Amino acid sequence: MIYLNIFWALLGLFVVIYYASKLFKISKVASFIDEKGELFFILMGSLLIIAIVTNDPITIAGFRFPVELEWLVSLMAVGFGSWRYYLNPLKKKVYEMDREIGEVRTHVLGMKEDVNLIKKKILNSK
Repeated sequence: MIYLNIFWALLGLFVVIYYASKLFKISKVASFIDEKGELFFILMGSLLIIAIVTNDPITIAGFRFPVELEWLVSLMAVGFGSWRYYLNPLKKKVYEMDREIGEVRTHVLGMKEDVNLIKKKILNSK
């Protein structure tokens, strides 16, 4: 029961800190969360895996949620966090890298044309 409780407590703390940093415009905290949020969700994912493997349900004041629902919602939360802090920035980096590779490719093609032109001039001058 402890792993899933720790998971939800950490997730709640993360959400509170994230929105407080945005609300009160604390740029250092917000930028730290945006840069290092993926590490937090890796930790959260490992806690969730341990909770699922140990069959660790949550009981709040005698009320027990269905285990499958707890796991589904928890997995969706980790999935969203992973997308938000890891996969989406990775997609942006891939697009940026693709654009840079295209620029390098055009520069290389330009250099090939210049080398061919220099070769022709050298061979024609002999």
